[in-house]
Amino acid sequence: MTTSIALTGAGTGLMSREDLVNSLNNSAMEMPSVSGIPFLKMDRGDGKFFYGQEETEVEEGSMWAANPLSLRKGYVCWDSNAGGKPVQEFMVPYSRPLPALSTLPELGMSAPHKKTGKVEQLTYQPQYSVELVCVSGEDVGVTVEYKQSSGGALKLFNKLTNAILDRAQKGEEIVPIGVLKNERYKNDTYGGYTYNPLFEIVEWRTIDDASAPGEEAEAPEAEKEPERATRKRAAPAATTAPEPTDEDEALAAEYAAEKEAQAPSAEASPRRRVRR
Repeated sequence: MTTSIALTGAGTGLMSREDLVNSLNNSAMEMPSVSGIPFLKMDRGDGKFFYGQEETEVEEGSMWAANPLSLRKGYVCWDSNAGGKPVQEFMVPYSRPLPALSTLPELGMSAPHKKTGKVEQLTYQPQYSVELVCVSGEDVGVTVEYKQSSGGALKLFNKLTNAILDRAQKGEEIVPIGVLKNERYKNDTYGGYTYNPLFEIVEWRTIDDASAPGEEAEAPEAEKEPERATRKRAAPAATTAPEPTDEDEALAAEYAAEKEAQAPSAEASPRRRVRR
């Protein structure tokens, strides 16, 4: 027995292949992220970075690797009068072209201002994102997503992507490892100072290089230099261990006491403070 399946839609006629591709692309861009990766943010009031729901502060001087394969671009619309989540957000990988603004859903008016009651036309603005992995310090192994649309963040992404592009044209070391910093400037509009984010690159690695920052990457087995024939032979192992002298016992006791004194206690290195 055969079964026939009728495909129907809300409109009339058949959907063209181009319309289908555009529809799927738009749907893919609208899909929210479900990776569970915590967001990295910077307090523009004091320039400190923090991540996650508990707002854990990033350790000063810790190093982070930016994953070039995770770079994404798109548009976002925020309603500053409403707060909370963005009104609309569309993100695509760098390998895909951005959709024309004319193809995005139309935006309405903002929520009324809490004090003046004024409403404004909502607009889209560029947004970029990248995943960072901590490779040194207290948060080694932690992965975060840095996704921003502020003017200072766009400068960071422009500098980062240009640096990666330049490295990609020279070789395979395309993973930048850097330190999260900030730059301060005086804000005449609101008074005081405002901070912009910086990612100061200190070295480059290949995608599959897992060595610690500052260390030379370990050469593959095929490229390792063979042991030379002139290498000295190891001394033969003693058949019986020599009896320890009084001086040996004194040195061992002194070493044990020094090691115990230097051992960190559970209360000596508390977790850095969490923002409140």
